[in-house]
Amino acid sequence: MLSPTRLMVADAGSGMFLDRVRKSPATAGFEMSFPEADTPEALGAAIAGADAVYCYMSRLSREVLRSAKRLKFIQKHGLTCKNIDLAAAADLGIPVATLPLMRNASVAEQALLLMLACARKLIPGHRAVIEAAHTKMGIEPFQTSQWNFNGNWAQIPGMAELFGATAGIIGMGDIGMEIAKRCRAFDMKVLYCQRTRHTPEAEYRLGMRYAPVEELLAASDFVVLAVPHTPETEGIIGAAQLARMKPTAILVNVGRGALIDEDALAQALKEGKLGMAGLDVYCWEPLPESSPLRTLPNVVLTPHLGAGSNRSWDVDIPAALENIRRFFRGEAPTGLVRAGQA
Repeated sequence: MLSPTRLMVADAGSGMFLDRVRKSPATAGFEMSFPEADTPEALGAAIAGADAVYCYMSRLSREVLRSAKRLKFIQKHGLTCKNIDLAAAADLGIPVATLPLMRNASVAEQALLLMLACARKLIPGHRAVIEAAHTKMGIEPFQTSQWNFNGNWAQIPGMAELFGATAGIIGMGDIGMEIAKRCRAFDMKVLYCQRTRHTPEAEYRLGMRYAPVEELLAASDFVVLAVPHTPETEGIIGAAQLARMKPTAILVNVGRGALIDEDALAQALKEGKLGMAGLDVYCWEPLPESSPLRTLPNVVLTPHLGAGSNRSWDVDIPAALENIRRFFRGEAPTGLVRAGQA
């Protein structure tokens, strides 16, 4: 009988991830181990006897990987491998695999929903139908056919398409990458900026081009925020940044509310200096009744729905563990990466 695969789950400092893995029924059949802390010393001690590592945000440096005596496989929880020394893993002959996460895909879907809702004027279109706006416009309904119809009978102005437009994504981590993939599916041009530029291979694979934030803001038809809230990112979109954007541009935020100066945004929208905004996150949640954003006609507002159905943990963790099993069964795992790919 084959002995169970010894699986070290890193990220002692990431409580939710570690707790979810511990409780997952999908861990059955593995001999599990966990580092005592998220330090190079603790990771090195824990990895020494592991056959495989399941890693989220812990740093697997060359020093840590050299401590592995029998390690054969590394599974990343997510797509970006900035925390894993891929060159060291390649030198040691240890394959690394990534996994597109449902939780990130859900946020990306929310971003595209907001982009489409703004571009195609979903809210005014919906209101025109349910409020029977045609009765105030002197339009009589008639039976339609393939060639007999009344397109945009509500005469809603400012309709736009995603096709051929430029999406500027601020933050190209796992969520940003999922957004970029979906933008490319709509035949959009994709610019991005973040603190550390991706490799040329990653840029080619995702069909995107790096641009400094000033260039991105000026060139984009859609600016999408997908960065975490940190002291460095708080208020990254204020009056000065909004002034750099096209007056027809659409700003979408699926990151965190405090990335935007909401008062400056409301003023820019009210004065027609910005086309629209699609927001799923706010400085205060729920969005206070006193917020000037609530009364503007050129916004689409959702109540922080980016997480979607909240079943992502129950999908992502079993998928990652199954990929590890696949490798140890002698099958080809999905999502293998190369040293220069992250």
